[in-house]
Amino acid sequence: MIKDNQGVTIVVLVVAVVLLLILAGVGLNLSFSSIAQVKDSKLKTELGIVRQAVTEQYWKASSVGKTEISTGDGIVSFWVGNLITNFSEIDLPNKNTVKLTEESEAFFSKVDDYAPVYQEDYYYRLTPNQLKEIGINEAEATYVVNYATGEVYNETQKKDSKSQLLYLPQTNQKKTDTLEKDNTFSDWNE
Repeated sequence: MIKDNQGVTIVVLVVAVVLLLILAGVGLNLSFSSIAQVKDSKLKTELGIVRQAVTEQYWKASSVGKTEISTGDGIVSFWVGNLITNFSEIDLPNKNTVKLTEESEAFFSKVDDYAPVYQEDYYYRLTPNQLKEIGINEAEATYVVNYATGEVYNETQKKDSKSQLLYLPQTNQKKTDTLEKDNTFSDWNE
């Protein structure tokens, strides 16, 4: 009896290699997607950390009535960071390359109508070294912040992997000079 030589044919070998390549491609795509998600998450977390530190600085200053200091020459800033007097000084990405939300659209529109009146209206640029002064030691990016509103923009990265602006909009906090006294408790008037 003659035995058939049963080996792997070239067709089976090619099919196996193609299937392995497809599986490897899917695996790589998932891992690249996961890496992008982790980076985006890190960037958004850092935005929140910067907002928390800036808001804390603002409320500390508000509690002692030091949110605005004026001199004969104009406003003197005591906030950490470099005062931005013109919104065009902020390094924004091309508007057409960003997926805009309603909040980020409003941020972009300030290029045309930015007219700060009070100290609280100004934006400040915070470098990594300046961020250390307000307790953020691990930051690698430069941020543009508004102490009073809590707005934070990552000026270094500008946008995430999904082309969304790395920006946290104004919080619902009110400026201290607009707060009214709550008269619901009678002992407040005494």
